[in-house]
Amino acid sequence: MTFSSKIKNKIYIIAEIGVNHNGKLSLAKQLIDEAIQSGADAVKFQIFKTNNLVTKTAKLALYQKKNIKNIKNQFQMLRKLELKLKDFENLKNYCKKKKIDFINSVFDEESFEFNKKILKSKIIKIASGEIDNIFLLRKLNIKKEKIILSTGMSTYKDIVNSLNYLCKKKVFNFKNNKIKIINKRLFQILKKNLVLMHCVTDYPVKDEFANLSCIDKMIKDFKLNIGYSDHTIGNIAPLIAASKGAKVIEKHFTLNKKFNGPDHKSSLEPIELLQMVKSIRKFELLNGNGIKKLEKCEISNIKIAKKSLVAKTLINKNEKFSFDNVTVKRPASGLSPLVFEKILNKKSRKKYLPDEIIKI
Repeated sequence: MTFSSKIKNKIYIIAEIGVNHNGKLSLAKQLIDEAIQSGADAVKFQIFKTNNLVTKTAKLALYQKKNIKNIKNQFQMLRKLELKLKDFENLKNYCKKKKIDFINSVFDEESFEFNKKILKSKIIKIASGEIDNIFLLRKLNIKKEKIILSTGMSTYKDIVNSLNYLCKKKVFNFKNNKIKIINKRLFQILKKNLVLMHCVTDYPVKDEFANLSCIDKMIKDFKLNIGYSDHTIGNIAPLIAASKGAKVIEKHFTLNKKFNGPDHKSSLEPIELLQMVKSIRKFELLNGNGIKKLEKCEISNIKIAKKSLVAKTLINKNEKFSFDNVTVKRPASGLSPLVFEKILNKKSRKKYLPDEIIKI
């Protein structure tokens, strides 16, 4: 089954392991096992070379300072969280054996080449911080690769610029705060091969900043597949996102929120991930396909709950049917009330006692 068909048939749920493996292959595999138990469709990791990602003096974000002990800067932090490239080959094979999709975010050109040529990944995630990284975007081939693009820390103008650069031609025009599709051929390719993720970049995101209405607006304005990468606490936001039409839901998870690391505190623990997946799957069942029809479960209730035409009073033979002598009552084993006007003022062919079902 292709990625396009997967997101068409159901909400695609990504268990974001990220760097919550704390640089340990064994912990990464434990997290994969827990993701499988939760019912997630995919796990996602982050491939990066620290030397290519940050300078040696890059400062920690405020949330990173709160969540990590004895680390002075991003370079030190990322070095401890970096897996070896051969570890990712191991993890890919492990996911294949366990039958769960294996996805990676890439943060530098070297990691991109490894992900594409060695891991041969069919789906690539571009994180919010890389949305304007033209050195990375220029390597992507939107015609051949399935891309998930996060939009944290971005405006509509930033997103349009990124999509246009990704396509190497102008697909959207953004003017007066309105988006116009100007290349329908490339737009159709984007619609098939790309998911645009609403995201707010903070860890955790406070409720007042989640801005989930963006999902409705992005669906309307971009007319692309829209997903949601969630950094809020708990399971409510992903469920709301699903109800708004998000095709992909991504959520960080960990074995223990008390672990030392930048993302553990804002992640779900396994039981919470399981509950999130179950809630989304239940939503899908409840939501249905939107086609108003007679459901199978209703058929046996039709005669019981609907009504038919019955004699309100004694109706003699050749007496005209009227609103005075006809009414509607259960069960619906006779004529539908909707046909009453067809027999109104017509003569009865027989005598009807009160409450007798009228049949013609």
